[in-house]
Amino acid sequence: MYSTFQRLNHLSSLATTYVMILLGLISIASFLSLPEVDAGRIDVKDIILQKGRLRRWGAREEELASLRFDIRTDLNPLLKSYNTKQLFLYMTASYPEYDPSSGSVREQHDVVLWDRIVQRADIRDIRAVGKKIPAGKGKKGRGNIRVEEGKNKYMWTNPSGTFRDVPSANLTLHYSLMPYVGVLSSGIAATAQGPITLPEVLKR
Repeated sequence: MYSTFQRLNHLSSLATTYVMILLGLISIASFLSLPEVDAGRIDVKDIILQKGRLRRWGAREEELASLRFDIRTDLNPLLKSYNTKQLFLYMTASYPEYDPSSGSVREQHDVVLWDRIVQRADIRDIRAVGKKIPAGKGKKGRGNIRVEEGKNKYMWTNPSGTFRDVPSANLTLHYSLMPYVGVLSSGIAATAQGPITLPEVLKR
């Protein structure tokens, strides 16, 4: 005869095994049935290039780029998925830096300019650089991301200290999906229509 403790131990082991199998099946099913997202649009209002110093000790004077932009994209399929815990959105600028002597690409850069974490509880419109609409004024069940008059959250600098050899850049809004169970997945949420041209440095 088994004792009560042995029976409870057997039942807990059996339940743990079933739970692990269930979580594994959920993870595989979620990965194989990831919802598709139609890439939205990034509209750049303006770009300002000026000389300045970053707010850190010993920072040298260099060229700093700042921009204003609008974002329109619908992440409703991702936020409504039963296995979505949260989304991490981040906008990057990808651009080549050319060698002026040879005209070839000297280095390729990818810089994060703006980011935002969207919780599953935020299943309503998100506007004004990530601020939620006040309760009762938004439409529930929507995952529209509407950033209006947004500004880069992180200062845009170039390792060489100047953008002289950088004619243009491509802006892309990426997302990383963190599920309750399973592996992380990522994709593109929005893109700018063509490369953006960097202007001349503002003279003081």
